[in-house]
Amino acid sequence: MKKIFLILFALFLIVSCGEDPEAEAVQGALGGSCYPNKTCDGGLVCSEENNICEKDGDSADSGNSTDPDDSTDSGNENKQAECGNGVKEEGELCEEGEYVTCSKVDDKYSSSNFAICRSCSSWNTDECEEAQQQQGAQPLASFPARTHELTYLYNGVDDFSGMANQEDELWKSALFNASITMSGETYSIPNPQANVHWIAAYYDSSVLTFYQNSFLCDEEMNCNFTTPSVIFGGALSDLKAGKELSIGIADKNQVNMLIEDVLTTDQEQDCVMLVGYGTLTVDSVNIAAGAAGNFKFTTSKIGLYLPASTPEGDMTGELETAGFTICK
Repeated sequence: MKKIFLILFALFLIVSCGEDPEAEAVQGALGGSCYPNKTCDGGLVCSEENNICEKDGDSADSGNSTDPDDSTDSGNENKQAECGNGVKEEGELCEEGEYVTCSKVDDKYSSSNFAICRSCSSWNTDECEEAQQQQGAQPLASFPARTHELTYLYNGVDDFSGMANQEDELWKSALFNASITMSGETYSIPNPQANVHWIAAYYDSSVLTFYQNSFLCDEEMNCNFTTPSVIFGGALSDLKAGKELSIGIADKNQVNMLIEDVLTTDQEQDCVMLVGYGTLTVDSVNIAAGAAGNFKFTTSKIGLYLPASTPEGDMTGELETAGFTICK
């Protein structure tokens, strides 16, 4: 990450009539140059025309202070902010060394890189990439638009893991399905051998999480889990009836959709193979603390992308920072 430090030096020699011509007026005092933020000591105003502190016609002379380090209230009110002291002060856009994702500086940028504060007055976006440069990414496949109602939401992950409401959540056909051709081979969601699909969700104090897990089961319902899994979730605060939520990965999106798989035999955990982009509309929601609830939603057509090539650019870093493993 590049850092650019801009250091400004200014030297002003002000000579007043009747004073020693060799003496320099104090900065911020009567006849002295203005502070860099165009202010002066108490009772004085900065003349922008010549950058000199002059008397304020509405203030008494007794209010003037000739020392910029004066400990009186009027002197402190106009003391210039100090860039680089670790505190974002009045008049500063940011604090030296502070950094944020590029998309927070300007939504024209993707969130894959960071902008860094420069001289407390601007953001250095040299490392930022414009999002429109990535908008040519095309989905490998898509999920059709669907409407679905979860009539039972598990109250917490422990109840969810226990599958207490299992019979109501087993489906012969998957809710989300797609077929993708990659490197001459067909990649299917769900696994083509799966014949039973568990479609369920749970909520905790802040988030609702949805799963589509698939299984290969015999007639006696002895089942083996198959990948991939479809996972999405959003903040409870966003789940309001009638609200349309964006599906994506960066912070501006309210719902994340991940397709997890295990593509190599040496991997010990699921990895993110694809990510989804589209919208989810909340048709109805009923979640009460301490009790199971229900959730009805409608999704638009959802485009499926590799994490490294999405409409928002390369999202692998953001997913890895969040604790996910990316499929190789």
